[in-house]
Amino acid sequence: MSKYFNLSPEEWLIKEDKFHPHKQGMYESLFTIGNGYLGVRGSLEENPHGSYRGMYIAGVFDKSEGYVTELVKCPGWLDFSVWFKGKKFSTDTCKVMSHRRALDMRKGILHRVTRFKDPNGRILRLETKRVVFAHQVRGAVLDISLTPENFSGEIKIISGLNGDVTNRGYFPSERIKHLNLVSMQRDEDRIYLETEARDNKIRIAMAADTLFMGHPIGVIKVNRMYGEKFGQELWFKAEKGKTYRFTKWVSIFTSREGYERQLEFAATDLLKDMIHDGLDYHLKKHIEARGKMWEVSDIQVKGDRRAQKGLRFNIYHLLIAKPHHDPTVSVAAKFLTGEGYKGHAFWDTEIFILPFYIYNFPDEARNLLMYRYYTLKGALKNAKKLGYKGAKFAWESADNGEETTPDYGLRVDGSSVKIFTGDEEHHIVSDVVHGIYKYVRATNDLDFLYKFGAEIIFQTARFWLSRVEKRRDRYEIRKVIGPDEFHEHVDNNAFTNYLAMWNLEYAINLYKQMHKEVPELIKDLSKKIKLRPEEIEKMKVVSKTIYFPYDQKTNLIEQFEGYFTLEDHTIKELDKNGLPKFPKGVSDSNLEKTQLVKQADVVLLLHLFLDRFPPELTKKNYEYYEARTMHKSSLSPCIYAIMGLETGDHKRAYDYFIKTSYIDLVDANKNTADGIHGAATGGAWMTVMHGFAGMKVRRNVLCFDPWLPKKWKELSYSCFWEGSLLGVKITHGGISLEVLQGKSVSIVVQGKSVQIKSTRPVKIRLKKRH
Repeated sequence: MSKYFNLSPEEWLIKEDKFHPHKQGMYESLFTIGNGYLGVRGSLEENPHGSYRGMYIAGVFDKSEGYVTELVKCPGWLDFSVWFKGKKFSTDTCKVMSHRRALDMRKGILHRVTRFKDPNGRILRLETKRVVFAHQVRGAVLDISLTPENFSGEIKIISGLNGDVTNRGYFPSERIKHLNLVSMQRDEDRIYLETEARDNKIRIAMAADTLFMGHPIGVIKVNRMYGEKFGQELWFKAEKGKTYRFTKWVSIFTSREGYERQLEFAATDLLKDMIHDGLDYHLKKHIEARGKMWEVSDIQVKGDRRAQKGLRFNIYHLLIAKPHHDPTVSVAAKFLTGEGYKGHAFWDTEIFILPFYIYNFPDEARNLLMYRYYTLKGALKNAKKLGYKGAKFAWESADNGEETTPDYGLRVDGSSVKIFTGDEEHHIVSDVVHGIYKYVRATNDLDFLYKFGAEIIFQTARFWLSRVEKRRDRYEIRKVIGPDEFHEHVDNNAFTNYLAMWNLEYAINLYKQMHKEVPELIKDLSKKIKLRPEEIEKMKVVSKTIYFPYDQKTNLIEQFEGYFTLEDHTIKELDKNGLPKFPKGVSDSNLEKTQLVKQADVVLLLHLFLDRFPPELTKKNYEYYEARTMHKSSLSPCIYAIMGLETGDHKRAYDYFIKTSYIDLVDANKNTADGIHGAATGGAWMTVMHGFAGMKVRRNVLCFDPWLPKKWKELSYSCFWEGSLLGVKITHGGISLEVLQGKSVSIVVQGKSVQIKSTRPVKIRLKKRH
């Protein structure tokens, strides 16, 4: 066995210690491996009953008979089964004597060891290691060892490519076929499968070969076709107690990358090259690539193993989701781990996920924002379709930016429910702009701002000019859905109105800035999008008179107009995962009549614009809405954790952090099988950075004001700020900062300005926070 397969220390491992048939879906999501180009769910190789295996490639979407355009389940390459006398060794057909799996998050390798006992008492030990390469995004390998522990005889192996794949449909048992078979080719060295998406004609090419590793044992190998499945069948005579090892190599290409005329050659050539280079070579390169990613992004928490493991699990999924290869794709709400939300991108990306990339991989953060630029044409179409001007980004976006939110969804009982988010949840427009603002603020990338971001900012401001309604002496935004989706068709949602106001202000200031700094660029852009000075003047008027629901007597922001007149209920009980239970008398049928909210809404607004609201208002609103928030979205606990730390609610803040970090590890929402909650992964990172580390940007200056839980002895990490890589180490008594790469940086620690130079670390004593 290669030394590179050695497991990392315990704190880097997520384990499954027993086979639970009913938990297959959860572990398949948790154990997904990937590299941003593709994601492969952690299903078992023999494909047992109840498994929902899947491989997904970023940017490969199709509609066919589907309700909306969705991420396509691509042909599978994990198929590997062991047979003896016509019977398969599987969790379905055998007694599982033991079963262990471990996801090595540091190395990005999934390990499995299972011992089967068939009905005749034969015991087989199966061990696999699975890798999707980080250094070569189109390559993968499956290493297999099998040992017949108490029998001898002829064993057959079937190792294949499976083109017979479908996506889940609208109804639970429905299946949608997105791919047609184009080509199946075979020779002595490989099998090749090519399929094509039925609507947009994207082609997917896969080449594979399974090799016996070790001394010759007279292996017979035949490549056979079974409809849209392609199998390499290997027979050999096995001896009791001996271990036999095989390696399956796979290469994967699509026509999206410009290989339309040479897909087969590209896939075949890469396959041959990988085999020629050898397993150790590629494992070494893969681990080196992952090591570099972890070197930048790892956060070390000393003294709290639970927090450390949960945090690394979330960072792991952020790392395997980052699409560093392609600026025309985004990060979906479920990453590439499952078919939840049809593989669509939401506001999750800019508000919850993007910050991780901004501070760890700024080039890839720019790529994510470039996706919004490349899909701006779709956003313009969305606005026009609704009768507005400018750009209205889709609530659910796929490949071209046009609205892909389904019109209907299914309740738990199977009944249909109308979905209004695509028509009314318009805060997505300014959420995207806030992502641009955060990126430019941290990187000072004015080239991006002027050449790409500006067009988005002006077109979204245009949308708000056409979206507002003049009523009396103010402008209003009526019939919307805010982040709290319990309440639909509301008027003047505080979050939406404030972001629209801020969006207009940003456009006004940028227009002035570009006239001063890059007059030729703003001239060309104004000509391109027909932006007139009178539009800017109207933006000034509207931004100053948008209605913001705020009660001066109570110092409370009203979530939307009329919210305070609803039935008032507060949360009294929590479930076993620490999440709220509905108060007595409240159910899905009457939620909209109460002040209970689905997720952070007003409190999220306060988080995004912390400097614009006084501390006493922030604390008052945090306390009021915390008692009424049901956290029925994975986006919610992290915001209450961050704002809890901001307002001194430390105990609740830590609890909310753990809920966020473990929402998938404990399957708190009972839907991890549909895919990882991407926003929660970003939220866990945000809670540590903006909460416990107290790292916030105030008035365009990077500031630190940490508060560590008692059990945390030390918190350390690195981050980028204005092109420099900073090293940060925090204890209860002090903070140490140094420039690891780049120029010196000016920061603020607990209100005191500090210059951090590259020559040596700066250590500062911390005042105790209460």
